[in-house]
Amino acid sequence: MRPVFLLLAAMAVAPSSPAATLTGATFFTAGPQGNTTLEVWNTLGNDIIFNLYVLDGVTPLNSGNGSGTSISIPLSTAGTYSFVFRAQPALQSPNQFGLNLFFDADGSTPLISALVSANGSTFSANGAPLTHRLDGGLVNGANALSFDDGIHRITLTALSQARAGGNRVGGYTSTPGLIGGNDYVGGFTLTVVTPEPATYAVFGSSLALLGLLRRRS
Repeated sequence: MRPVFLLLAAMAVAPSSPAATLTGATFFTAGPQGNTTLEVWNTLGNDIIFNLYVLDGVTPLNSGNGSGTSISIPLSTAGTYSFVFRAQPALQSPNQFGLNLFFDADGSTPLISALVSANGSTFSANGAPLTHRLDGGLVNGANALSFDDGIHRITLTALSQARAGGNRVGGYTSTPGLIGGNDYVGGFTLTVVTPEPATYAVFGSSLALLGLLRRRS
C-alpha cells in the first residue's frame, strides 16, 4: 500500500500556480503593418488618454476616470469569458484596430496582442513594434493570441469591432459623453484551458516515482 500512497501524495502536491487575472487593456487605431497611428484608449484612469470601458454584457466592470477605471478580472476556472468594450471615437477612421491585453498587474508587457478589421470580426496576432503599454507608451506587440501561465492556457478566440450602438460612454466617463453619435463598440472572448501535457507530465513523474520505489522494494 505504501507505493500507492506515495503516488497519490506526489500527485496531490504537484506544483500549481494561481489563475491569471486580466488587469489591463489598450485599444488603438492601427496602420497596415499593425503599428499604432497614435489614437489610443486604455483601462487606466487619471491620465489624458481616453478610457476603454469593459462590460460584462451590459454591466460596466470599470467606471469613471479614477482608480475605478482599472480592471481586475480573475480567469479562475477553465471555460470561456466574453466581454464587451466601448470607447468614445476620436478623429481617425482606420481600416483596423489593435488590442493589447495585460495580465497580473504587468502593464508594460502585453501577453496577447491582436489586430481586428474595422467594423468586422477578422483578427490576427500583432507583433508590430509600435503598439501601446497600459500607460500609453510604446512597446512591442506580443505577436501571440495565447499564452501559458504554467498551468493554464489563455487564448483570445473571438474579437470584433464596430462603430454602432449609440452614445453610451464618453472620453472619461462610463455614462453618455458630450459628443453624440455611435461609440466604438466591440467584444472579445478569452478561452481558458488546462493543457493535457501538463497533466500527463505530473502523472508521468508520479509513475516514474512508483516504478523506482518498486525496484527498491
